[in-house]
Amino acid sequence: MREDLEKLARRYPQLLLPIQEGTRQTEAYKSAVLCGEPLDAQPDFRCPEEIIASSEDTPAGRAEILYLGDRQDFLHAYQALAYRCEPTPIPDSVGAVTIGGLINWEKIHTHRDEYLAAGGEDWDAEFSRFTSERKNYRDSVILLSGGNYSNVPAERVGLAPEAWKEKSYLIRKFHELTHFVCRGLYPEDIDALRDEVIADSIGLVAAFGTYDPALARLFLGVEDGVFREGGRLSHYAKEDELPAAVSRVNAMIDEYNARIEKARTADQDLFALLLRIFP
Repeated sequence: MREDLEKLARRYPQLLLPIQEGTRQTEAYKSAVLCGEPLDAQPDFRCPEEIIASSEDTPAGRAEILYLGDRQDFLHAYQALAYRCEPTPIPDSVGAVTIGGLINWEKIHTHRDEYLAAGGEDWDAEFSRFTSERKNYRDSVILLSGGNYSNVPAERVGLAPEAWKEKSYLIRKFHELTHFVCRGLYPEDIDALRDEVIADSIGLVAAFGTYDPALARLFLGVEDGVFREGGRLSHYAKEDELPAAVSRVNAMIDEYNARIEKARTADQDLFALLLRIFP
């Protein structure tokens, strides 16, 4: 919806800027993104009616979520927020991302207006105090695209295209929420391969009500015990490390399948399940 996009652009004005080389060096970028000056521009997205902002309460706090149904709009937002409006290539198998550390200018401007309305007289000093705490003005935003999860076509999972699109949305959403919770609660406990297996497991349970090890392997590009070129696993292991990564992923998928079967109950909250199986 256009109103969602316009609201987000007030928070993150880089969404209004063009995606092209050198944008982050321009005065427009510096004044808007780094100084919070308003931009006289309209959001340049192809399908604003397919852009929906929402939020989700988690054990690690509230997560801000932005769904962009059009692939090009997803890439635009990804490059604007994560790569400072530079046209950095995004692999086709990437359909979701959590971007942290974003300056939310709407929070700063709202606090400024409240401070001045209450009789405050030294905004410069108050600005320094307010921004000394990152939580006051820095955000993490989850971007979700509308394509097939891990770029896997519907026929590979045995679903009609529209049904697979709906399942893909749920998998993506809870995959990224899993990362959000784990990074928030366990910031020092990071293991890229393990974390992908866990995030996919929660996403699968969210979408299907159960964990399917075969789909978990397919999503990472592991088929018949070997790596399929173009699979997501290549994002987390170098080419010469792929055989060892395949072995480790196979073992972890079996392990988390057993953990989920042991921990899962019919009425269990997904985040409660996550906290029972992590790490």
